[in-house]
Amino acid sequence: MKPPYRLYGAELSPYSIKVRAYLRWKGIEHEWIPRSAARQAEFARYAKLPLIPLLVDADEQAMQDSTPIIAALEAAHADPRLTPEDGALAFVAALIEDYADEWLNKAMFHYRWAYEADQASAARRIAALMVGEGGAQLEASIRERMIGRLHFVGSTPETGPRIEASYLGLLDILEALLADRPYCLGGRPTLADFGLYGQLAELLSDPTPGALMRERAPRVAAWVEAMDRPAGRGPLETWAGLAPALAPLLGEIGRVYQPWMAANAAAVSAGADIMNAEIEGAPFTQAPQKYAARAWGEIGRQRALIVDPRLEDALAAAGIQLS
Repeated sequence: MKPPYRLYGAELSPYSIKVRAYLRWKGIEHEWIPRSAARQAEFARYAKLPLIPLLVDADEQAMQDSTPIIAALEAAHADPRLTPEDGALAFVAALIEDYADEWLNKAMFHYRWAYEADQASAARRIAALMVGEGGAQLEASIRERMIGRLHFVGSTPETGPRIEASYLGLLDILEALLADRPYCLGGRPTLADFGLYGQLAELLSDPTPGALMRERAPRVAAWVEAMDRPAGRGPLETWAGLAPALAPLLGEIGRVYQPWMAANAAAVSAGADIMNAEIEGAPFTQAPQKYAARAWGEIGRQRALIVDPRLEDALAAAGIQLS
C-alpha cells in the first residue's frame, strides 16, 4: 500500500529537504524518493517541469514548488500549527522564508560552484545520486555545467564578495537569535525556520561554507542538524518579546534583499535583459529572475492584508518597502 504522499527530491536540493523536514515535523506519512536516472520515467509522469521537489498525493495529484506544497499540506494537516496566530509574526515568517529562498540561495549556489573544493564535492555527490559511484566523466560534466550557471544567480567575481559578506552577516545574526530560543520565533518552527534550513543545510554540507559555519556560528550549525528532524511543538513568543531579537534579521533583509528585489521586479516589469541594483553602495548586476519577482509580488500582497502599526514600524525601521 502506497503512503499518502510521495516526495521526489534530492539531498543536494535545498527546497527538497525543506519540504521533507516539514513533513517530518508534522508527522505526515510519506515516502522520500531520491530523484535518479532509475526513477526518471516515474518522475516525468507527474512533473510538469523538470524541477524538484515534486509531491504526489494518494490520488496521484502532483505539486511542485516548495512554498505552495507546504501551503497545501498545511491546509490539509492543521496540527501542529505552522503559521503564527499573530498576523504580524506570520508575515515576518513568510518574509524570512522568501529571503531565504531567493537571496540566501545565492550564497548556497555561489559557494558550491565558485570554489574548487566545493565544486568537486558537489559534483561527486550529485553523480553518485544519479548513477552511483565511479562516474568521473559525469562529475566533470556536472561541474562544467553548474559553474557555467553561476551568473544566473548573480554570482560573479564582482558580486561574490557581497554575497559572501551577507552570508557571514546572517550567521552572526542567527547565532544571536538562536541563543535564547530553539527556533526563530520561539518553541516551534515556522516558515522562517524551514526556509532558512533548506539553504543553510546545503551550505553546511559543503566544505567552504560549512567550515565557516562551524567555526563562526556553532549554534547555527547545531540548529541546522536538528532541523533535519525538528521536534519542537511549543508556543511561539510574543511580538513584544521577539521584535528586538528579530530587528537585526529584518535589517539584513532591508539592506541586501530589499534593493535586490526592488531592482529585479522593476527589470522584469520593464522586460529588461539586465537588472542593476545597488546594495550597500556596491553595484549588483545580473539577469532578471521572473520567479523571484512573482514571489516578491506575493509577499507584497500578503503585506497589504495586514493593518498593524507594530509591523509597519518594524518594516520601516528595517528599510523594507513593499508597495
